Amino acid sequence: MSFKILIIMTLLLTSVNALANDGGGHGSAVDAAKAMKTTDKYTQGWISFPALSLKSMDDPSADPLSIKTKKGRVQIVVFLASWCLPCQQLMPDLKRIAEAYQSKYTDIVYVFAHDTELDAKAFSNYHKISKSAYLGTAKVLEDFHQPELPALYMSDRYGWLVYRKLNLKTPDLKEIEKFLDLHTSF
Repeated sequence: MSFKILIIMTLLLTSVNALANDGGGHGSAVDAAKAMKTTDKYTQGWISFPALSLKSMDDPSADPLSIKTKKGRVQIVVFLASWCLPCQQLMPDLKRIAEAYQSKYTDIVYVFAHDTELDAKAFSNYHKISKSAYLGTAKVLEDFHQPELPALYMSDRYGWLVYRKLNLKTPDLKEIEKFLDLHTSF
């Protein structure tokens, strides 16, 4: 019984200490972000994961879709662009992570930022991520403060922002997988 409590406490503490690269706020949680204590690495405080206002690549002229976190599922949002060389290099590993954690209550959403519709479609078709790829809107880029590409944001299973990595690099993926193992362990 005490082992389960230790695991739950570890998950809660990890959720509270969301890794951050700077002290900026996140969209609709700007007031909460201003009130929290921030250091150069960790942010103490709860920030709701913002809803994503995205355009479908199948019908970009349609109204933006609002994608919210699903309770009980970890949501990963990756901001990328077809012209971004680090984004291109990370795709095989990001796809591997998406496949490995799909059955562990994890959803991944790819958001094309600062990209043309045709280039984004070609990139998503080439990497076979079309079902979970969307075009970013001005609103989502504003909510996430124009993240430096590639950028990864993660929610926990309760809809809280728990992880953020800007300028994502291949060595960072081991840390992300370790983090996912912790958040999807039961």
